[in-house]
Amino acid sequence: MVASNGTAELSTKEKIRQRRLERMRLGQAVCDYVSLPSDPEIRVCIVPLTEADYLKVLEKVNSVIANDDIAGMAVRERTQAQEICVRAIREEHDLTKRIYDRADEMLEDFEVADVDEIFDRYREMTQQSSPSLEGIPDTEFDEIKKLLLAMDWSALSGRSWYAAKRFLSTITPSPLLDSLPGFTSTSSSTTTSESERSTSIASKNFSERDAKSVESP
Repeated sequence: MVASNGTAELSTKEKIRQRRLERMRLGQAVCDYVSLPSDPEIRVCIVPLTEADYLKVLEKVNSVIANDDIAGMAVRERTQAQEICVRAIREEHDLTKRIYDRADEMLEDFEVADVDEIFDRYREMTQQSSPSLEGIPDTEFDEIKKLLLAMDWSALSGRSWYAAKRFLSTITPSPLLDSLPGFTSTSSSTTTSESERSTSIASKNFSERDAKSVESP
């Protein structure tokens, strides 16, 4: 198809692919940064997989020769985690480029805890959840904003501070507090359930005292 200016007009498929590549090259695509538990000074970037990439992961898992028992299931689950990680990890300055072509290359550099952490963070990043899906009204967001402003962030400690750091690193592509001592991830093999428990505990620590301080003039 030719546009009115005489240039060839891109098809919808070409537009989708071009736009996706442009966003990834510019670092505007959805991504997250994960510090390796084995070496917190090294941080890798991960992106969500496309459906095509995920099908390749399933093909790899299906090709695994293992018994139909608990041990065999564990092998398949571990293979899936590794194959997802190797496809999700990208070059920070060009998200279109993978760091590793094969899982065995990645495993030569990463420890078990590194794969655990990256896979856990990948699942958190791709979890299907949003304010619109959960039906949260705008009025509740106004209350959340007031509560966050009233919080004494310097008083947070332990799991509450850990959850706050994870929250900030998730919503900020380049964590603003990376230069501060202790702000890089220090967790090892953090599971999704543990992360959820931490977030829940942090939420509970928003005490009634803080809530009342918001309501007070």
